[in-house]
Amino acid sequence: MTFLNPALLWGLVAISIPILIHIFNLKRTKKIEFSTLMFLKEIEQSKYKRIKLKQLLILLCRIAFIIMLVLMFARPFDTGYLGSAGKKARSSVLIILDDSFSMQARDASGNNFGNAKSKIRETLDILGEDDEIFFATISGINDPARNIPVKDVNKLRDSIEGIKTSDISRNMNEVFYFAKEIIQSASNSYREVYIFTDGQKSFITNEALVMKELKADERTKVNFVLIGQRQANNISIDTINLTTKIFEKNKPVKIKVTINNHNSFNASNKSVALNYGALKDEKVIDIPSNSSVDVEFLFKPSVSGYSGGFIELGQSEISDDEISGDNRQYFTFFVPEEIRVLLVSGSPGALDFLNLALLSSEELMKDSNGIKNKYFNIKQLSPEAFTGKNLNDHDAVVFVNKQQFSQSESQKLKEHIESGGGVIIYPGNLSREENYNTVLMKELGLPYINPRYSSADGSYKFDKIGFEHPIFEGIFKKGTDGRNLNFDSPEVRSGIDLSTGENSIPLITLNNGKNFLVEYSLGKGKLLMFSVSPDMNNSDYPAKNLFSPITVRSILYAANINNIKPAVTGKDYFIDPEALGKNSDTLTITHSAVQPGKNLPVSIGGSLINLKDEIDFTSGYSISSGSKKLYEFPANYNKAESQTAKMSPDELSGYLKERYELKANIIKPQETVKASIMELRTGKDIWQYFLILGLIFIAIEYFLSRSITKGKPS
Repeated sequence: MTFLNPALLWGLVAISIPILIHIFNLKRTKKIEFSTLMFLKEIEQSKYKRIKLKQLLILLCRIAFIIMLVLMFARPFDTGYLGSAGKKARSSVLIILDDSFSMQARDASGNNFGNAKSKIRETLDILGEDDEIFFATISGINDPARNIPVKDVNKLRDSIEGIKTSDISRNMNEVFYFAKEIIQSASNSYREVYIFTDGQKSFITNEALVMKELKADERTKVNFVLIGQRQANNISIDTINLTTKIFEKNKPVKIKVTINNHNSFNASNKSVALNYGALKDEKVIDIPSNSSVDVEFLFKPSVSGYSGGFIELGQSEISDDEISGDNRQYFTFFVPEEIRVLLVSGSPGALDFLNLALLSSEELMKDSNGIKNKYFNIKQLSPEAFTGKNLNDHDAVVFVNKQQFSQSESQKLKEHIESGGGVIIYPGNLSREENYNTVLMKELGLPYINPRYSSADGSYKFDKIGFEHPIFEGIFKKGTDGRNLNFDSPEVRSGIDLSTGENSIPLITLNNGKNFLVEYSLGKGKLLMFSVSPDMNNSDYPAKNLFSPITVRSILYAANINNIKPAVTGKDYFIDPEALGKNSDTLTITHSAVQPGKNLPVSIGGSLINLKDEIDFTSGYSISSGSKKLYEFPANYNKAESQTAKMSPDELSGYLKERYELKANIIKPQETVKASIMELRTGKDIWQYFLILGLIFIAIEYFLSRSITKGKPS
């Protein structure tokens, strides 16, 4: 037996009232003996003993009445002898449907998702008319509307039929968190939670902090209704990566797709297709069991601005790929119309070779009509004018032979790089290594540079290059282990000795072991540092054919134009309207999955906007302000949903006890839902028994009181 309103048990302290009254009355009695009435004491001695006994019984009856009254209001609920199957107290019932796309799988009884909906309808038939019902899908359990009880059960039955699987998946932590919120809004004290799910391991297990939000006790019953008896066969798109990092119009873009075979058997002749505008490209692959295969596509964007498409895995054989929800992923990239470059130098002629390299690259970018595109928007500043410059107005900032950095300049550069900006530094003869270390490198948290090196009897040449780095793509013909390079290497006579460490990688090293070019990562951005200045003072680097392509691609790489962050459906995704350059008070988000013209407005209430509630489809999304398109990004599913391994009922029960301290009822796939739930709902309210007992005690007290009154001596 349990109590549905246990807080009212505090009312038992009221039993002290009749006890105190009884004690007070005893203390108030005074014995006065009269000599002429002494014989009455002997005559009535036995009668007074009976009266005291009756007074004690009256006290006990009053105490018992208060106890029965308090227990009645605490609503006792019995699941034992007094209980009977299907007859119970009014309940608040929360039904949760797993609508993640893994529910598309099938077994001998049919489609898992369809079976889950059928079992929910059976559950609704069992519930009583007085039960309060809440319903939510896993994808929509965070919707505030799910806190409102269902008013029309028949409408709920009809609406369940039309529900489709979702691109949004959640883990059990999230489901328990929102389930607790719903249950707390319930009006009945007895509560039941039913989760209809396929028991997928990726849904249940969670390595993150376990939130023990949902507690099962005798007033709250948590029940898992497992759907499907077998692990589904599945082949999925695991990841999609744009290996190209520098995007230019009419230049090749390479995309790599990883296809994962989750089955214990080989998959043959699987179609993988690229869809990019009017371009369609298809490749056919074989995938060994429990392994993955990488597929690469190459295409050339012919326009600037945001662009994208999707990769699709053909689902020709349902037998080896039952789940279609993970067969398409989207990608987005940005081809800049121009690159805004800020050049900072105080040395006359120090920028001549740099400007020449940028100008020559624009000559190569003429369109089909021979018209030269103005690709680099260059601003030149003196070191003194740099202090007041807004770096957000430029894609790449280049310092040449800067003598020293102030503390404020270093802080400014740190903020710029951490927020995604790119900086290139060419130290020269005027540069003071001590200042670089104690001010700039210290502020940025980067390895200090070593004293300048020089060659007294010759020069040093390139020895090793990180050919896989985006800067060098298409420039070099790679030799063995990065050496034996078939090109005319620059000759370096002296330069800054660049150190590497955490968050830094050497891109070019010389045959004296010194680093010629190092990339430092900081926050979302990067810093590239050369060991020599772009002039002829310490090397002949500007005179070599390598200088122009490395210079241009270094600036393009540092510009970090394509810092597009992919989204995961249903997860947090923040944007900063001010950083995007919004020009109205409302942003609009659209995606290719909705019909043209159907927009989702997003009001601006603060510095950041979370688009989590808007990203509900695997698709390409765009953000607009008025008629101006500000940003595009792809949203794809959580790839953990493609892992079809299931937990057995015993494994699930043990995991819930160990991780969540939760004792849940597990209804197995082969068990009849109606019979199982009827058995779980055994018990009923027994407050009326306590009311009857209370009335009996108060009746006894009444008759005892009357007998004492009649029996008192006159």
